[in-house]
Amino acid sequence: MKLSTSHWLHYHIPGTDRTYTPMESLSAIREAGYDSVDINLWILCAPGAPLAVDTWEETVEAYRAASEALHLPVCQTHGNTMGGTEWDDPHYPHRDLQHITTLRCVEAARRLGAKYLVLHPFNLAHASIYSTAENRDACIAYLAPYIEAAKKAGIRIAVENMIDFGRRHRRYCAGDIYELIDLVDTIHDPDVGICLDTGHANISGLNVAAAIRAIGPRLICTHINDNHTKAGQDEHLLPYFGDIDWQSVMRALDEVHYGQRGDFTYEIKPQNVPDAARADWLRYTVKIGRHLLSQSKE
Repeated sequence: MKLSTSHWLHYHIPGTDRTYTPMESLSAIREAGYDSVDINLWILCAPGAPLAVDTWEETVEAYRAASEALHLPVCQTHGNTMGGTEWDDPHYPHRDLQHITTLRCVEAARRLGAKYLVLHPFNLAHASIYSTAENRDACIAYLAPYIEAAKKAGIRIAVENMIDFGRRHRRYCAGDIYELIDLVDTIHDPDVGICLDTGHANISGLNVAAAIRAIGPRLICTHINDNHTKAGQDEHLLPYFGDIDWQSVMRALDEVHYGQRGDFTYEIKPQNVPDAARADWLRYTVKIGRHLLSQSKE
C-alpha cells in the first residue's frame, strides 16, 4: 500500500486566517515523505470558496500542476457534502450551489487524475423515527447524477460510512456498516464502492477490523484516523493517539486485499503546530504511517 494523506493536513496556516497555496501545501506533503495525496475538495466548496466561484477551474489547475511538478499523484478526492444541521434545514440557502459544486468535484477529480471521489451519503431531515429504507432510497436518488457524471469522467464513487451516535444525536445514514453495504449493493454498480472512515466506525462503537472484513471487496478508499470511543467526538487523530486497535486493522486490510485497490490515506485533523515546526510534524505523521504499513503484507 502507498501512504497518502488528505491535503487538509497541511491546508490552513496556523494562527492566521490564511491558507497555503496548492504548491506550498503539496510541496510540504511531498517533502515529508508521502507517496500520494487526497485533495479534499469539500473544504474548497463553501460559498465564496475556490470551487464555488467562477474561477474554480484555475484552482483545480493549480493543484494539478503542483501534483505533476512534485510527482505526487492524487489517489482520491473528497467531494462536497452538507454537514451538521444543514441536512435538517428545509430553507438551507445553498442547496443549488451544493449540487453545482459537487458536479465540479467530479470534473476536478478527473482533471487531477484521481481514481476515486469520496461522497457522503444523503440524509433525510432528522425525525424521531428513522427509516433505513426511506433514507436508502433518498440516497440512491441523490447519488444518481454524481454516479452518472463520474462514470462519464472515468471516476469511481466511494460512499463513506458515517456516524451512528446510538440516537444520542442525529442519526446519520450509513452509520451502521451493514446499512452502507446494503446501499452500495442495491446501487449494484461496479463503479460504486465504499470508503471506510476508521474514526467514524470507532465512534459508532464498531470493531473497525470487523467492519473492514464485512465490507470486503467493496472497500476502495480509506480515511484513516483515530479517536476515543467514549469521548463521543470525531477527533480525527493520528493513529495510536486514540483507542483503535491498529494491529487488527492492518490484518483486516490485508485479508480483504485492500492494498491492491487503494492507498492508506490519512484524514487527520490539522494541528495548531506553528508553521516553523510543521515540517517536523508532517515527517512524524509519515513515520507513524510507515510503521503501520510495515505490518502489512501488501
